[in-house]
Amino acid sequence: MDKPLVSVIIPTHNRKEKLIRLINSILESNYPKDRLEIIVVDDASTDGTYNAVKMKFQQVKIIRNERELLPTASRNIGIKNSHGGYLFFIDDDNVVKNDTITHLIDAMESNRKLGLCGPVTVYYSDPFRIWCAGAFLKKPLYYMVHYKVNSALSELKEKLIYCDYIPNAYATRKEIIDKIGYFDEKNFPIAWEEIDFAQRVKKAGYDVAVVTLSIVMHDVPKKPYVGSLHIKPKRSYYRGRSRVMFYKKYVSWRLLGLFIDMIGFSYLALKYSNQGTKNINYYVKGVLNGLLRKSPAI
Repeated sequence: MDKPLVSVIIPTHNRKEKLIRLINSILESNYPKDRLEIIVVDDASTDGTYNAVKMKFQQVKIIRNERELLPTASRNIGIKNSHGGYLFFIDDDNVVKNDTITHLIDAMESNRKLGLCGPVTVYYSDPFRIWCAGAFLKKPLYYMVHYKVNSALSELKEKLIYCDYIPNAYATRKEIIDKIGYFDEKNFPIAWEEIDFAQRVKKAGYDVAVVTLSIVMHDVPKKPYVGSLHIKPKRSYYRGRSRVMFYKKYVSWRLLGLFIDMIGFSYLALKYSNQGTKNINYYVKGVLNGLLRKSPAI
């Protein structure tokens, strides 16, 4: 029986070489090539991404945003231009293994209750060390925790790891998008959008889980926080705003702890960024704009 059509959706911005590396790895997958639809959404890159992909990969559909819309809107554009019964979202700074997509789709085909699934993410620089094997929102404070972070890949014994959300790379069915809607680009243009989407999947009665046979390699630093905090001014702003919007939507009482969140962010920004003060100012601005429900644009 033919494998289902999978639309691989890749939002990208000014990471041409990493994007090309990812596409090459997808094309080397053991999933049937005629059942893969690769869609790149170039979010107004200025490094020649669009022309490079057009020239190098005839089989890839590339869509260019004339102005930067950020990852959430770019994923939605990819969905609207897709034809697959399954959608696999992956960030451009990854490399998939030969059987990554096959394991994900096989898991979803055999378990209709599985609504969102993802691979174990390891470090590109250390492919036997885990970056994330699913993630959780730890209550009562609702802070984000990656499962088995920096553990050896060999420590994983489960076939499925049920979790709250999956960052970086994950698959779902088009019918679930039809049921719960697109990614929320208004409230979460970037940051917390994957968490919000996973919460809606679970609310619709589906499970969220990591398939441990499926692996992607993520090209991020291994130093604590440096690879996960994204401490740049623009990202700092959205990190603050999206946090507020998530709390407003799901757990409004948690807004009482925003001052503690700001202290924690400020400490990390000053420690790990050469733009610490600027990042803190942008983060605070994002928090205030979230509280006042102002436009997300900066």
